[in-house]
This record gives sequence, C-alpha cells and structure tokens, in this order.
Amino acid sequence: MFAPLPEEKAKKYCIDLMQKLDAEKRIDFETPIDKSDAKFSTDCITQKDSLGQMFGVCVCLNQNNEEIVLKAFSGQFNSVWNVPGWVPPLLDETTFYETTKESDRLIHQLTDQIEALTKEIKTLESRYLEEKPDFAQVQYLKSLRRAKSALQKERKTMSQQSMTEIFSLYRFYCADGNLLQFKDIFKDGTQPPTGCGECCAPKLLSFVFQHKLKPISLAEFYYGTEPASKKKRHKEFYPPCDEKCAPILPFILGLEILYRDDSIVVINKPSGLLSIPGRGEDKLDSVTTRLKRIFPQCIEQPSVHRLDMDTSGLLVLALDKESHKNLSVQFMEGKVHKKYVAFLKNKPSFGKGCKLNPVIENEPVSGRIELPFRLDVENRPHQIYDEIYGKWGITNFQFLPPQEAEAMLPVFRLNKTQLEHFRKNYEPVGVIFEPETGRTHQLRLHSSSIHGLNAPIIGDNLYGTQTENERLMLHAFELGFTHPKTGVQMFFKT
Repeated sequence: MFAPLPEEKAKKYCIDLMQKLDAEKRIDFETPIDKSDAKFSTDCITQKDSLGQMFGVCVCLNQNNEEIVLKAFSGQFNSVWNVPGWVPPLLDETTFYETTKESDRLIHQLTDQIEALTKEIKTLESRYLEEKPDFAQVQYLKSLRRAKSALQKERKTMSQQSMTEIFSLYRFYCADGNLLQFKDIFKDGTQPPTGCGECCAPKLLSFVFQHKLKPISLAEFYYGTEPASKKKRHKEFYPPCDEKCAPILPFILGLEILYRDDSIVVINKPSGLLSIPGRGEDKLDSVTTRLKRIFPQCIEQPSVHRLDMDTSGLLVLALDKESHKNLSVQFMEGKVHKKYVAFLKNKPSFGKGCKLNPVIENEPVSGRIELPFRLDVENRPHQIYDEIYGKWGITNFQFLPPQEAEAMLPVFRLNKTQLEHFRKNYEPVGVIFEPETGRTHQLRLHSSSIHGLNAPIIGDNLYGTQTENERLMLHAFELGFTHPKTGVQMFFKT
C-alpha cells in the first residue's frame, strides 16, 4: 500500500536509529550498556541463520506543538513483546500469555504425538520396501495414517480457535478517538491474516491516537539478515504492507489513502461516508473532516469534487489553496477523467434520452444519455426531469459482459451476507458510466429515469429501493487528472 503519511522527516530519525543499532548491537537503549540483557542483542536478527525485522519511526506533535519521536519493532523482538523506550504491542501481554497458556500446551502435545506417529510410519514404510507386509501389517499402517490425519485436523482446529482468541485481544485506537477490535474491521467473521496488527505502522499510529498526538511523518525499514526471497533488504525503507496493514490502517486513520504528496491526497471513499460535512452535528463526519484530522496543515476546504454519501470510490483532495484552485478548474472545464461501475436492478429499456451506438457483433451495448434535471424544491435533495428548466446532464455508458461484470464485484467490498443477498436476488447487470457533466445525482437519475435506462441502480434509496443487506452499487473506479504542481498526468484505478 502507499505510505499514508509523509516519510522524509521520519526517515532521518530512522537513519539515526540504524546507526545506533549498528553501534550498540542491541535495542534496550535505556539500559546502561554494561547491564544490557543478552536477549535484546541484535544478534538474533543479524546472524547467518536468523531473519531480520521491520522497525518504524513516527514523528508527531503534542498539544503544545512539540515534536515527539516514537519508535516500534514488528511483532516480538526475540520473543519479547515489551521493551522500554519502544511503543508497546496492541494487546496486553499478561492477558495474551494467560489466554494462550493452555492452548499452547495442548497444541504442543498434539505436535509431539504427530511427530511420534510420523516417525513410526516412516520406519514401517522403509521396512516394507524390503519385505512384503501381510494383511494385518498393512491394516496397522493404515490405522497409523488415519490417526495422524485425525490429530493433524484436531491441531489445525485448535490452532484456529487459539488465533481467534488472540485476535480478540487486539485494540486499535483510531484518529476519531474510537477504540476498535478486529471484529469491528472483519465484520463478516473472516479471520484476519496471520500477524495482522503486529506491524510497526498500526502499533505507532494507535499509540499516537491513544495519547491524542498528531502524526506528521511515518517511515519503516528492514534491519538484519535478508530472507531467501530477497523481498526485504537490510536497511531499506518499505511502505506499510498490503497483507497485514492494508486491511486495518484505513480504519485507524479513518481513510484509505491511495496516494499522497505535499499537494494532494487521493482516497478510496467507502459507501456511507459524506464527502463534506452536512448540517447538524450528526453529519459532521466526512472525508474532509477526517483528512484534516490526519493532515493538520490542510486547508479549511480541501474538497474539489464530491461523491454521494452512498457512492464509494476515488476522490482527490487538495492540501493547499493553489492546488485546490488548479484542480477545481480542471473539473469545471471537464478535463478530469472519471469512470464509474454500477449494477442495475433490471435490464434496461432505453428511453428517449438514450442514443445507442451502432451494434457491433459480440460487443456489449453502449451509448449516450442526455437528459435535463433540476432540484425538486418540495422534496430535497431529489432531482426531477424538467425539459424547460432542467440542466442537461450527459453520460456515456457501456454494458459489461457477465464475466467482466462478475470481475468488478470486489470493488464494492460486500461482506458475506451482502454478497449472498446480491447473488440470490439479482442478475449481474453491470454497466460502466463515463459522465461528461457533473450534475447532482446524474448517474442515479440517468439509470432510473424512464427517459434513460429505466433501470435503477441496486440499493438506490432515492430513485429506487434499498432493502436490508444492500448498499448503493455505484463505485468510482477510475480517476485521471493533471497534477496541480508538477503537470504530470495522474491516473488511479481501484
């Protein structure tokens, strides 16, 4: 995943940390070197037969705007969770050992039994290569294999149960002040990846938000013996990992950051989150309020375009006034590339506002929608068709073959229950929209209107229906624009 915070300042402190590790060859820096514990020696990660470890630094500000530097290591260091001077783990160490003591004993007991059976099986198999076994001997060997398989299955089940108990111990402090557990993140009951929650970035950021600090820079590096795969190299910097960090950092930060530099931030907005604050305290939570919480230097209004609350997908935001003005002009002049994917409730019956492209054999139906709409002042925020006072909206569309539509489903991140509901109740009528204008609710209106596709988007609670276990099936999956400072063409795709 892309590094969610600026790295430059933190990298300088990381280099200082590398030099200290080189010089002292230990991590318990707060202990006088002559009293250092051998278990904190870096030998355990730098020797030939060992494996290195990730280290991280987060630079943050306290309430007096004083700079504070935090450091963390991934997982345990030489089987130790807590080391003075380092950010603690995301679980309570004492509770962890109390929780795992009995399960570890039983799992080790099963492992010993499996190893004993394996040894006996190999001995018999070797013997029977030289002398042909009789019927009773064959049956006995089969019984040993069955017993081994049963024990392996029992150990696997017990290990999974133990991991579930361990994951229940993790606590994540978030930018908005909330405290989350894995069950709040993996809501469909799936198991988090092994090692999830043990990386440097989640540990550092959770600690920062727990103590009401403001993070301004974060960087991580690998230190020690390189793995055989060479995926990590000694003293090289790496962003948070896709496997273990990507599922949880968006929840800790409040935003899924796909790109960030000094001028702009590109995020993948979830369904159900406002782009900008609405009226009333219950509508303060939004992309912009969350962004300003993470980037205190951000301008007051960073939003240059919006997505409906129930629409998910790509948004670009500006961190400074110059970038905001530049991007706003690009959107107003129609120079921004935008594509959406949607799933419709039924097959379309093209109305008078639709102009279909010539049919090409084996090619999906495509065309253009041009319709005028205006605000229904007596039923805000609904828009209504109006040929006299309405403003024209233009949308290009292309329907997807079933296989391609199925391949687009993951961008909606439906949980298990939502996905089962979708498959049970709908055929995958997928369509790609490329709007030329940016009218309010344009794609939802062009889908639902009898003058358009006459097929509401699934989960549209304004222009269609939304039942339990449904979300609006509209997602902005492509976004392209010119970088406001560098002039480089930027393109993003979820």
